[in-house]
Amino acid sequence: MNVFADSIRQRLGWCEEQARKYAVAADASEGMIARSDGWRHHYVSDPYLIGAPDDRVAQRFQHVFMNAMELTERGQIAPLPIGEPGEFMVKYTHLLEEYEGRSGIPDQVIEAARNPMLAYLENGDPIAKRIFKGYATPKAPYTVKYGRREFLEPTFRSGRIRICPASYYNDTSHNAAVRDDELHRTFFVPTYKERLKGIRHIDFQGHRIDFGDDDIVIPILAPDYFLFSLCDKIYYRMPTDFGSDAAIIIRNPGLFAQRLISAFLARWSDWEPEYGPVTYYDPYRDYTKMRVHEMSKHFGYAYQREVRIVLRARNSRPSSLQPEFLDIGPMTDYADFVST
Repeated sequence: MNVFADSIRQRLGWCEEQARKYAVAADASEGMIARSDGWRHHYVSDPYLIGAPDDRVAQRFQHVFMNAMELTERGQIAPLPIGEPGEFMVKYTHLLEEYEGRSGIPDQVIEAARNPMLAYLENGDPIAKRIFKGYATPKAPYTVKYGRREFLEPTFRSGRIRICPASYYNDTSHNAAVRDDELHRTFFVPTYKERLKGIRHIDFQGHRIDFGDDDIVIPILAPDYFLFSLCDKIYYRMPTDFGSDAAIIIRNPGLFAQRLISAFLARWSDWEPEYGPVTYYDPYRDYTKMRVHEMSKHFGYAYQREVRIVLRARNSRPSSLQPEFLDIGPMTDYADFVST
């Protein structure tokens, strides 16, 4: 449901009043205010979500809540420390202020945000506690591949790897943690100031962009490419998310990436590889953060701390990519296999 100018004007008046209160408090304390009050003041001074539809704000709340929490090795749900990458506590505080101006957070929004976290404990201890019980985590950098034992163990023993096109992951048969549209990225540009002036479109580079009673929606599409995903460490929520009962811990991630890329390029030499950590962007704040489409994802997935290997075609590509199998040799010399 879109937000109309009268609602924006009412909410903006509340934000301006709050901003004045925080400014007075900051002056009175010579700038020594609580960190959370500083975050609140920042938001009401620039309420970038004020004109966003309710369903988009609710989805953002769910994404932020999911990423502001962690599952510890003891199987306990706990908030991330302040200062963690992504600054989700800042985003969470901004949302609290936004919902203050919307008469509070609806109960169904809170329930939808909490349910994924409760799933980790619905069968007692999370399955990760059994998978990694007694395992000595490597001290040097490593990566982790989660999956089902029936598939991962043969992969570990033989080195036969399945690599899938990015389009494969946008399938309703996958669970929520796996399913993602890896080809499309979407950004939003706030328009509440324009809408208060009665403006419903902008002209950009000779094109008219109509936004009506919404923010500007900017979709970006990439051609299909091949993708192999890993995590940068052991995280106790991942096995539950991915429906996994096993994991491969790769103690020499550079060697693994080199072998997979070499095996792929031996078959398709005109493809370009890329390897490294994923950059997670905020669609309302990080307009310049997504420098490489294939290596970027919406911040809703940031808790996965993904490292990925990407292969994209330099020139022409088949009209439809299909999963492929690569042989990289046994992994037993530089990786460990663990399972329930």
